Amino acid sequence: MKKIFILSILAFSTFSCKNYIEEAFKNPNAPTEVAPSEALPALFANMAGGIQFDSRFTGRYVQYWTITSNSGSWDRQGYDPNSDNGGEKWRMHYWLLGQNVNNMIRDARKENKPEYVGAGYAIFAWSWLNLTDYHGDVILRQAFDTERLTFEYDSQEDVYKYVAVLCDSAENNLKRASSKQISADFINADKWFYGGNMTKWQKFVNGVRAKLAHRYSLKSTYKPDDVIKNVDASIASLDDEAMVQYNNGAASSSDANFFGPRRANMPLYRQSDYVIRLMDGTVYTGVKDPRMAYLFKPSDDGVFRGITMNLGESTTLPANRKTYNFFGLATNAAPVGGPDANSRSFFKNNAKFPIMTLAELQFIKSEAAFLKGDKNLAYTAFQAGIKANFDMFTRNYTGYKDFTPAEVSAYITAVSPKIASELTIKDIMVQKYLALWGYGFEETWVDLRRYQYSPDVYPTWTLATYYPDNLSKNVYRVRPRYNSEYLWNVEALKKVKGLDADYHTIPTFFAIKN
Repeated sequence: MKKIFILSILAFSTFSCKNYIEEAFKNPNAPTEVAPSEALPALFANMAGGIQFDSRFTGRYVQYWTITSNSGSWDRQGYDPNSDNGGEKWRMHYWLLGQNVNNMIRDARKENKPEYVGAGYAIFAWSWLNLTDYHGDVILRQAFDTERLTFEYDSQEDVYKYVAVLCDSAENNLKRASSKQISADFINADKWFYGGNMTKWQKFVNGVRAKLAHRYSLKSTYKPDDVIKNVDASIASLDDEAMVQYNNGAASSSDANFFGPRRANMPLYRQSDYVIRLMDGTVYTGVKDPRMAYLFKPSDDGVFRGITMNLGESTTLPANRKTYNFFGLATNAAPVGGPDANSRSFFKNNAKFPIMTLAELQFIKSEAAFLKGDKNLAYTAFQAGIKANFDMFTRNYTGYKDFTPAEVSAYITAVSPKIASELTIKDIMVQKYLALWGYGFEETWVDLRRYQYSPDVYPTWTLATYYPDNLSKNVYRVRPRYNSEYLWNVEALKKVKGLDADYHTIPTFFAIKN
């Protein structure tokens, strides 16, 4: 939280004039004047950027991918001490969204533009949910108090309650906006997300509600019917999916997709061997997932491979057995100048980044129906989730090898139990895991933690070596952002055990059964 930067200025400044300090070093929490239409597009970019930036680390927690070198702290479910690695969502929420969302809501109210107010609350509901899912305890009640220099932490349960309130506020304002003519500047500002469509914004809010309600799956208060109801009121087709679009303009590489070669953030990364086992016929005996050849390039000997967590790729491996990166290169570099001719799917320079998808919500519905005991509904949603993921690729992306409708149909049949009564949680969660590869990092990590990383649910899941601070325990939260909390908010961290070496292994609220 960069707001605490003010503390260092006061501690080391020799100036005595308060007004001079306030003018020279403006508090980043203080309100500023920016038109809502100018603020909104940047919020979308930051939503995607926060997830993508930290996915380089979360993606290793969930074994979606790893890097070519060995002994990675994140591969062992650890962290990087004295580093902001893993802290971008913290920065995204409190700094890049934060007061910018608050100011947009404030100014839009003055201008009687409830469409901005509703969108602002919707973005905040989504962001608070992602933040606490990722970090556990976070700063809620005091978060945007411009008079404070230190901030107390609040429980994940309290944050969840606040997300529900934000969803209600978003819905009320979106309904108000729907009863009037939507401003032209909002439609233009929203072109990177929903194009000013209030119905789609409301569906997005209901998707947040569905995810929120499902966070209580281990609680005695869990209400699967509420989850199902909100999914049904949410994304109903590919047209409703929430995706951030990139401009990829000539002026700056920051206009391009974070995952693309122009930004050059991913040259070291490769798919994990766990993902390949789920796709190549190892786990589903003899059944090859058409998405494998779509998403990944095989080694030059024609074999699809992934890298084992924490082992890296041997430098003495024969050239024809080396894995390709997501830019389509068997090197640890991005192509010079950033062309994306060899990139596919999420890794093109202008590829859309999914924030919420039909597939994700159908799998949430499937699990909720399963836990309710309605296996027929669970089975229908399970198959709909698989198909929705294939359809998303067909509509929005390109692959290394395209799949046909017949291949998709055959695959769904092959991985589905013959009858609904034979459906298992393992069936649902494995297919959800695959459908969220490359974008649904937080949701997948929530699932793994809810099921205690169990190989009974995620077959062949294993982790040979844990980071020393874990004391052989699984990770359940990412430590707060180092540069703000561990430098300027230490006393508050002590109260939530944030200075304990194994703090990141303390189970989050949604992972505790009661």
